[in-house]
Amino acid sequence: MADRPFPLDFATLAPDARPRRWLVLPEGFDASAQPDQISPHFKVKPEVLLVRFKALALEQPRVTLVRETEGQVELVQRSRLFRFPDYITAEAMETDGGSALAIYSRAVIGYSDIGVNRKRIMAWLDALSAQLG
Repeated sequence: MADRPFPLDFATLAPDARPRRWLVLPEGFDASAQPDQISPHFKVKPEVLLVRFKALALEQPRVTLVRETEGQVELVQRSRLFRFPDYITAEAMETDGGSALAIYSRAVIGYSDIGVNRKRIMAWLDALSAQLG
């Protein structure tokens, strides 16, 4: 776990340059990295959003909780066939009238993930948006 700092500082995060990750940040979040996607806005408190995100993630196949601290979780989802790990770190942040997520999803094996992290996070955010309205 030493190669994956935790909790992550999303403001100073330097994402992997290889095409094997997906970074989501709240709109207007001051970060050194450019997000791949802007987080939807949720009309719930950050602590509620993070609990709901974690619950939704843990309902997915081959997802387990690696570690958590107040305000941030790290999960791993393993590929079905070879059990390769993809790590997902998420933090809920307060916004005007609600909250949004910062999410860094990344593969640790191989050069490219052929879009797996993007598809995963987009699907999870769509499901979360449907749950929370």
